[in-house]
Amino acid sequence: MEIKETKELIIGANELALLLITRLKDGLQVVEDVTAIIGKLMSDAEFQAQMQAAYDNIQAIPEEIKDLQIGEVIELVGVQVSYVPKIVDALKKTEVKK
Repeated sequence: MEIKETKELIIGANELALLLITRLKDGLQVVEDVTAIIGKLMSDAEFQAQMQAAYDNIQAIPEEIKDLQIGEVIELVGVQVSYVPKIVDALKKTEVKK
């Protein structure tokens, strides 16, 4: 079975996490942060496509993952692992300077 929808959800969740890490570095500023997130969704075609892909056909994910083969598990782990350096980098940029 193909794991397309599951991969798209992992990518979308990680892209959203990267945006949230960047936006929330100084704490939640409700109006500013929500406006910026919506602005990115409206103006960044790549981000919009990633969010749409993550949401489209999300109901197919349980069927995709119920009988994963080892190769598919490795593929999904690889997608997640590829985001680790990006997330670490984003977190480093948000560290409060003393």
